[in-house]
Amino acid sequence: MKKEITQQQVYDLAMESFGVVPGIIKEAAERSLQVAYIYTQGNAVMESASFTAIEMNAIELKISSLNHCESCMKGHSYLLKKEGVAEADIKAIVSGGKTSSSRLNVLLQAAEYIYHAGSDEYPDYVVDFLEDSLTQKELVDIIGLISLKVISNYINNYLVSAKRMKQQPAGLR
Repeated sequence: MKKEITQQQVYDLAMESFGVVPGIIKEAAERSLQVAYIYTQGNAVMESASFTAIEMNAIELKISSLNHCESCMKGHSYLLKKEGVAEADIKAIVSGGKTSSSRLNVLLQAAEYIYHAGSDEYPDYVVDFLEDSLTQKELVDIIGLISLKVISNYINNYLVSAKRMKQQPAGLR
């Protein structure tokens, strides 16, 4: 049986999770209520994942930087600053450097390894690192965060590209 999803359900869930309806959810809902619902529901569920708010936002910032999503990078940087994370650590997350937290460094390295190896067989050194550094739950939770961030990053990157194209004269496209 197909479950009909309404825009109001998506917006209510977003309000519950975020306290506002973020632009990405509005944009996704205009195009596909199903994708907006998956993304919003997924974010609500991931609030009880293995990670603190700082760890979760750091991982999401890392993934957004790998996906070159400026909008999400700004959002997660803001949330990290709000949590008291130093500007130098935020820049390190984006640039692939080391932060002042060994725990964050492990999570960020794991996220990057999973991101790059995720569509192929993982090299032995990646498997060794992941198994030595994370619990199985943390590993799968990072995979879940990557999956969710890909949704928002790809939608945002599409919207930026489409807007840029509309601003170009027709002869330059």
